Amino acid sequence: MNFNKKSGINNKISKGLFYKIYKDTSFPSLVIFILLLIANAILQPNFFSLSVIKTNFMTFTPLILVAIAQSIVIISGSIDFSVGASLSFFTCMTAYFMNDKNVFLVIFLGFLTIVLLNGLLNGILIGRLNLQPLIATYSTQAIMLGLAMFIMPVAGGYVPKFFYKFYSSFLFKFIPVPVMILIVGFVIWYIISRTVAYKYIYAVGGFEDGAFASGIKVKNIRVLSHLIASIFIGIAGICLLMLSGTGEWRNGTPYLINSVAAALIGGVSLRGGKGNIIGAIFGALIIGLLNNIIFFAKVSSYYQIFAKGMIILLALSLASIPKLYEAKYKI
Repeated sequence: MNFNKKSGINNKISKGLFYKIYKDTSFPSLVIFILLLIANAILQPNFFSLSVIKTNFMTFTPLILVAIAQSIVIISGSIDFSVGASLSFFTCMTAYFMNDKNVFLVIFLGFLTIVLLNGLLNGILIGRLNLQPLIATYSTQAIMLGLAMFIMPVAGGYVPKFFYKFYSSFLFKFIPVPVMILIVGFVIWYIISRTVAYKYIYAVGGFEDGAFASGIKVKNIRVLSHLIASIFIGIAGICLLMLSGTGEWRNGTPYLINSVAAALIGGVSLRGGKGNIIGAIFGALIIGLLNNIIFFAKVSSYYQIFAKGMIILLALSLASIPKLYEAKYKI
């Protein structure tokens, strides 16, 4: 009798755990990620070797960090169209002023500038002045892109060899530096996610009037969400600078649409208040793996953008199937 009772309890726990995972907004993106992982392993036999993992994460890391930033903003009920321009401005400004002796000072000042321009400025425009996020961030995008083009109209600048070589190296001979940077980013996110303010971001994004009625300072939370996001954008900018080894006003352009796509594929709702960062990370990895598949499948460069758009659209459609199923059958 005791054995049967324990077995029944274990079955209930297992079913409850599976249902909890299935109901999670990031579950569809997890399934798509696993399928793409298998496809990549088939197309690239040495896909799981340490050198390939390092190479992949060199390109994946900036997008993962920007996807985290974009997701935080979207969850708060906003959106950031200036993320790509912020990255471009960062690489141009730092590469323009950098030399062998002032690397860390320039990186710090560049990071601080991104926090002020992207985080604080967007936060004030949207949170304090009540401007529409789309209009506000589109305007700051134009400002930062214009500054980037003014500073460096053509690709160039100077990035010390030791700095960008560090990005392609290993720590303790087995941890790729990009992975270590991601771990640092995850630790920062985990600490922030344990705070009451982070819970308020969900509350404001989910039901702003209710949050205001509960005593939450909505305007401050809007500013805070953009400030938090700018931290991850700044770290992504450092990674992109090390990856490219140069300043270029077009460096950050792809990250705008890819960050939004990663968030949506990961189950973050554009309406705000729903989704989580884990899903956004899977979404960014999905986009990175899609790029790999397109490359190794030897799709012509003329069709790569079209193929990528169709695949992202398919991934978004697949991610929405469980929600449609639940709505129809009221699961």
